[in-house]
Order: sequence, then C-alpha cells, then structure tokens
Amino acid sequence: MGLRLLLCLALVAGHFGAWVSAISALRHTGKRAHDCPQQLRMAMQSANAKGTHASCAQHSPMIVLVDNGSKRAAATWALRNTARLLSSELGEPVIPASLRFSDTVPPEELDGQPAQLLRDVLIERAATSVDAAGAVVVPLFFGPSAGLASAVRQCEEDLAEQRLVLPTIVAPPLVAEELPDDDRVARAMTDLVLQVAAEKNLQEPLKVVLVDHGTPSRKVNAVRNRLVESMRQLLGDRARAVVGASMERRDGDAYDFNEPLLERVWSAAPGFDDGDIIIAMAFLLPGRHAGPEGDVEQILKHALRETPGIRPHVTPLLASQPLVVDVLRQRALDAKAALLGSTRTGVELR
Repeated sequence: MGLRLLLCLALVAGHFGAWVSAISALRHTGKRAHDCPQQLRMAMQSANAKGTHASCAQHSPMIVLVDNGSKRAAATWALRNTARLLSSELGEPVIPASLRFSDTVPPEELDGQPAQLLRDVLIERAATSVDAAGAVVVPLFFGPSAGLASAVRQCEEDLAEQRLVLPTIVAPPLVAEELPDDDRVARAMTDLVLQVAAEKNLQEPLKVVLVDHGTPSRKVNAVRNRLVESMRQLLGDRARAVVGASMERRDGDAYDFNEPLLERVWSAAPGFDDGDIIIAMAFLLPGRHAGPEGDVEQILKHALRETPGIRPHVTPLLASQPLVVDVLRQRALDAKAALLGSTRTGVELR
C-alpha cells in the first residue's frame, strides 16, 4: 500500500491504528517526522484529538436527572422525555431515576425497560466503573427536597458499607434560594398562562391561581410564594390578581402557611368565585396528583359543583418546557464543573 493512501486513511479514520500505519510507512521511506507532509500532520492531530475526546468521555461524571417518583407509568415516561431533552442540550447521556415508587411500575408498561431508583443507579455505577469520575445529581424539584438529601446520605452509607467510592454532587433545585435573580421557572409558567389565555380567548386582566402540592417545609412554601410574586411582576396589568394555593396540607396550626387550599381559594380570594380562572400548575410531571383523573382534576370537578360560576382553565405541566430544561442544563453544567474541580483538588463532597 502506498504512503499517500496510508496517509489518507489516517486522515479519514483518525484513529490510532491508522496513525501507526502512516508512521510506519514514513519510517520505511527514511524520512523524519518533521519532514512528513501536511496530510500526515493532520492525521496525527486528528488521532490525538479523538483519543483525547474518548478519554474525556470515559472519565466524565454520570449525570442523573431525579424526581420523587410515581406508581404511574406516565410519570416515568415524562421523566424519560425530560432526560432526553436535557441530554440533547448537554450533548451527553442523562440517566432518569426516581427516589421511590417508580420501580413498582410493571416493565411491560415501560416498553420492557424498568424504571430505576437513584440508589441503584449510583451503587451500580460505583461497583461496575473503574476510576468513575463521580455522579452529578440534577433534581427535578422546585425547591429543596428533604427526601433527596436523605436518599443521597443513605447511598453514601450503602457505598461505604460495600467499600465503594463514588464522588457525588447534588445540583441546586429549579428555584434556588441562592439564585434569587433566576426567574426562568416563573417565566415558563407565565408563558403557559398567556398561552392558555390566547387559546381560550380569555379577556384580560386575568385571574390566576398558582397551585402547588403543599408542603410541611416553610422553605419549599417560600418557593411557591416567590413564583407567585414573580408572576405578578411578569404579568403586570395583564392580570387582575395572581394568588397561590396548595393542593393539600397537613393538619395543625403549624402548617397554616399552606393556605389557602385549592378547594377553598374560590371563597378565600376576592373575585375568584366566578368567571374564567387560569390554574397555573406548579407541577412538573403527571402522576397521582397532576395526571388525568388526578387529585387536582378531582378538586376542580368538585369546585364546579360547589361554585358553578367558575370556569377553570389548567396550564400544561412544566418538566418539558424549554425554559425549565434550560435551568436543568445550567444546573448540570455548574454542578459538573464543581465536581470535577473538587475531585482534582481533593475537596470533600457532601
């Protein structure tokens, strides 16, 4: 085989074998490396670049998109879809996983691919990967999650018992207390409110109820209040009022900060007992609460019987909205950079 053909193969293939063949042929001609033609230098550069990329891919942290989990297959499908969207934005794989429940979904409802729990994903990575670069956990949660923090701690204990090591970092949630100027989730919700208003030809100023799940945590409740205030500012004169409500709450005075409940908002908020009302869903994925025949839908059906003058219009869920995916992308990139920096410098991760 002639030298020129070998050089072309090296240039096109760009891998180590072609590079070695080209160098070998060059040596048979008696030439030195600095005498090689431009094609060989380009082949060498291509081979080196591809080798570097392959090495980086092997040692890149695993990215896991995690939600709370659901016993309904629709939630797992939606989580997988968001993971695909995020993977496309990042240009690397994203593994969808849940904290709980999802592993009970029959695999036949998921095209034969069982849902994965976060614990299993992390332990499998640590057990099967040599020199694993760690894991970046990206929460598909609006605010801080005690359940996620507990799950990660339990994973660390399980790994330690098995004498496995996997540096892991948890990115901030979608609405992070430490990032007060990041209003992308509120903008996504506002866009959906205006989209519903346009589709239904609703008259402005609009009446909007932002409904979330409800929580025992004041920090999580503060996320809802922040979204409500941001939407008020974003909608401006286009909204008559934007109020927050909870789907449910715990009993006891200590949890009154969840009020009003969605089932009572019609009488608790002035002017919300009749007419068109947009229900802005602070829910990410379908499931027992936000899916078809879910809790929110049942509450609204009951409200229509008790307060027949209202006409509720519900916004789509948020997990696949472009602005939300953009937040996830940024959270993943920032956490990945922090993880790689800490592992290089020996900083302990928590």
